[in-house]
Formats: sequence, structure tokens, C-alpha cells
Amino acid sequence: MTTEVITFNEFIVNLAETKLIRYVEDRYDDLIKEEFDEEMDKYYTGDYEIHLHYLIETWKNSIDEDLYNFKIDYEHKGTYDELYEYYLDTPCPSFEPSWLDDIFVRQILVTTVSLK
Repeated sequence: MTTEVITFNEFIVNLAETKLIRYVEDRYDDLIKEEFDEEMDKYYTGDYEIHLHYLIETWKNSIDEDLYNFKIDYEHKGTYDELYEYYLDTPCPSFEPSWLDDIFVRQILVTTVSLK
């Protein structure tokens, strides 16, 4: 348990980052350690930041759209545990695993450029 004080925005970033890392690690789970480390290094220097930004923005957009009668205070401060309670006490939508599938299965962030 940590007693570091963070904002609710940082809490969202932390949760999204944890979900993303676990998802990617599970994808490479069957590799031997050296291959796993190499694939993770490539991922962190490649698409990681783009994917994390997508997840954070998608979740915050979901919160803002779903809570039209309730305003989330993204600057609300507390420890991780306090912010988790704040999260549970609000009608805040949960992180959706389908957003990870959007990235890795449906590849919605992959764009093909065609020049005419």
C-alpha cells in the first residue's frame, strides 16, 4: 500500500497503464525470456505511448459522456486506495477490456496511407 498522494487523473493513467502492460505481457507469455524481453523492449520503444494515450483518452471520454449528470473531479487528490474508493463511490464507468481488443485485435490505430 502506498501513501503517495496523486490526482484522480493520475489514478486513471496508472490503471490504464497496468491493464495495457498486463495485456501485452500475456500476448508474449509463451516466449522464452530473451525473446520476451526483446519483444517488450520493441513494444516500449514503439507503439506503447500511442496505445496508452488512446486508452487514457478513451476512458476519460467514456467517463465524461456517461456521466452527463455527474462531474468527475480529475484533480481530486488522495492515496491510491482513497482514489479507488472515490472511483467506486461515483457512477464512473469501468475500464473496458474491449478497448485493448480495439488496439490489438481490430487494429483500429493502424492506418494505411495510399498516395494517388
